[in-house]
Amino acid sequence: MRTLVTLTIGLVVAGWFAGEGAAHASDYSHVCRTIDDQYEIDDGVLVRKTDRDRNAIPYETLRETVLSRREGYCIARGQQFKFESRSYALRIRFRDNGRPVELEALCELAADGLPAAYTCEREVVTREETGGVTDRPVQPTSGPSHWSHNGSVMRLEANGADRRFVYEVPRRGLVEAGVKPGDTVFEGRREGQTYTGAAYIFTRSCGRVGYSVAGNVSADERTVVLEGQAPLMGEDCKPRAYRRDRLQFDLTKR
Repeated sequence: MRTLVTLTIGLVVAGWFAGEGAAHASDYSHVCRTIDDQYEIDDGVLVRKTDRDRNAIPYETLRETVLSRREGYCIARGQQFKFESRSYALRIRFRDNGRPVELEALCELAADGLPAAYTCEREVVTREETGGVTDRPVQPTSGPSHWSHNGSVMRLEANGADRRFVYEVPRRGLVEAGVKPGDTVFEGRREGQTYTGAAYIFTRSCGRVGYSVAGNVSADERTVVLEGQAPLMGEDCKPRAYRRDRLQFDLTKR
């Protein structure tokens, strides 16, 4: 039997670091936002965003899907400083003022122990993965359907619960940015009417950049709308900020 819990994920970030780096503050963020943008989970505590008192709401986690994970360390001044980033989707259930609520939330965890005064001399990645993501073609269980998305022609490939939108005919501006037919813009899973997974933006300097998204397919099966927090990349190809992104795919041909 599931029990209502307030999720607590403990990362004692300071304990990661050795030597003089341990005396420096590190960057740590662990935030989830529901796709309706009404609630957020800050380091395991669910609150309504408009609640100034930040009253914690107990919740139950129904499903957790890891979308991407990256771990490793930077070598600086002869020391190792660990870093971790993780994107995942949660399906949560709770009661707000007596009203039952069930929502999808998109989560980002980032912990970087490199002190601000240090420069990473060499980055060593010890683990890097994206949940269910593969560069190999998906073998569809049924023929692909065609969709429109921001002026591009897309192909939806399905394999069981797995779903992937790929470019069939990218619009001109994307071609100039290096997007090619067959490149993936979304890959993940469908459960019921809900899609969760990773979407991708394409940049000239940083290449393909993924971020977590979730959304629903319409009742007539002709529209898929996904939302997430797309990263705005800095010159070092690391996220400097995030913007709310909305992707819509409209069926044109089965």
